[in-house]
Amino acid sequence: MRRKSNTDFFSIESDITEPINMLNDLGARKKTMMRRLLSGIGTDAKNKVKKGYKSSGLKKRSGTLYKSISKRVIRSGKAVIIEAKAQAENDVFYGYALSKGSEIRAKDGGYLTFQIDGKWKKVQSVKLPERNFVEKPVNDYLKSTAYKEKLDKLVQKEIAKIEKKNENRNTSSRKT
Repeated sequence: MRRKSNTDFFSIESDITEPINMLNDLGARKKTMMRRLLSGIGTDAKNKVKKGYKSSGLKKRSGTLYKSISKRVIRSGKAVIIEAKAQAENDVFYGYALSKGSEIRAKDGGYLTFQIDGKWKKVQSVKLPERNFVEKPVNDYLKSTAYKEKLDKLVQKEIAKIEKKNENRNTSSRKT
């Protein structure tokens, strides 16, 4: 059974087949490599989302939504997910509500009361506009040169690990 997600997320399934095949030919484990590469890319993408938070029209206030922005590599190791999982005490996932836009209505025909610019307002419903604060920064990052540079840096790091591992194997085989 698939779990329903109440968060706003963006899955990065980057085209890293060429570096993966090259590293695989050098003798690295494919799944481990993919997880490491995607984790590094995901960390940078998450940081871009956090940097673009204010420019998308959001304010930090309590910081719950900002702090909930996270990344995780899915179990299969084929994609990394950037998500905003903020949840209110009443189990409302407002990261999703802010991202997709929604309407907040008062219960039992009552009124919503809140303060704007020092004046109290009373309304029956409020329409939240759609604010694409996760997907847009991630897409911009994936099209940037910073993404390509980060991928190259991660691949070089993996190559260094493979070379060191092979070097250790060669020195241990000479001793026996």
